[in-house]
Amino acid sequence: MPLSVVIIPVNEEANIGRTLESAQPLVADGKGEIIVVDSGSTDRRDSQ
Repeated sequence: MPLSVVIIPVNEEANIGRTLESAQPLVADGKGEIIVVDSGSTDRRDSQ
């Protein structure tokens, strides 16, 4: 059964990388997906 990991951050620029790395093993090899839905962050945003 696939797993969906949903992350709803607010102003977590400093932590989102570590969070995604931690969740990656849960969905590796097609076992699921990671969904990130920003919730109105106002910290720096990458323009790419």
